Amino acid sequence: MLKLGIFGDQTSNPELLRQLKTMPEVTVAGVYFSGNATFDGGFTKFFTPIELMEISDAILILSDKSISSDLIRMILRKSKHIYLKTIPNLNIREMKELIDLEKEAGIVNFIYNPFDFIPHFDPFLNKYEKPMLINLRTCFEGSTLKPANEMLLLVTAINRVIQSNYRKTDVIGIEDSEGQLVVNVRIEYENSSVANLTFSKEKTSGYCEILCTGGRSIFEFQSPLYLSYPNPNQEFTSINNFIRMIQVHNKQLNSFANLLNGVRIVNEISEHLRFNEIKF
Repeated sequence: MLKLGIFGDQTSNPELLRQLKTMPEVTVAGVYFSGNATFDGGFTKFFTPIELMEISDAILILSDKSISSDLIRMILRKSKHIYLKTIPNLNIREMKELIDLEKEAGIVNFIYNPFDFIPHFDPFLNKYEKPMLINLRTCFEGSTLKPANEMLLLVTAINRVIQSNYRKTDVIGIEDSEGQLVVNVRIEYENSSVANLTFSKEKTSGYCEILCTGGRSIFEFQSPLYLSYPNPNQEFTSINNFIRMIQVHNKQLNSFANLLNGVRIVNEISEHLRFNEIKF
């Protein structure tokens, strides 16, 4: 029976916490809430994070706020699997350190990402042979996410599909006199895979093509990709996938190395656009 420790705050979803009590082959060891947040859900409450870590196999960070690298390091040093609801605000040096700790601990790290709910990007549903080619055209969602944040989520989802470090990027950004922006990015990976991504601010229909030696997969969508595959239970489903990864001992599908690749790619895109005085 896998023991879950829950770290939460005032942004944690009470309904999600209740759902976690119904999961098979899992028990909630307890909860730790930071600040003045409280939740009366019949869970054992802990007053320090270390106490809860000691009796848990995996830690769920169910907060909309970005947590510190110190807390993540503490969890990894205790060799606990870790689920993060929000991408942590880490610099390159901190991410490299967490990658080393993650490998040493031999744990599963999972960062919640709405793009993971695109069926064609789900590694449990699709086992693409490598190398592979991805051609994707979409527009920015814009209303709830900054373009750079949306780009990071999408790139990390694609990195998870390709499962390789990136080798280089080529970026072309064009903004017309009316402020319409189109960005084309070619990402080459060490396993010879390639992703060609085209983004625009203007709301347009989208298209994605995935090719590998095993076949060709195509899907189209009318709204921004970020909004095209809604799931009313995304968080609960995501946690189920995290637990499934622990059970099948799959540590490669989602890691800090994947996040580091995504941050570096987005930094290169942003740098190119800034150089050309294009706001992103």
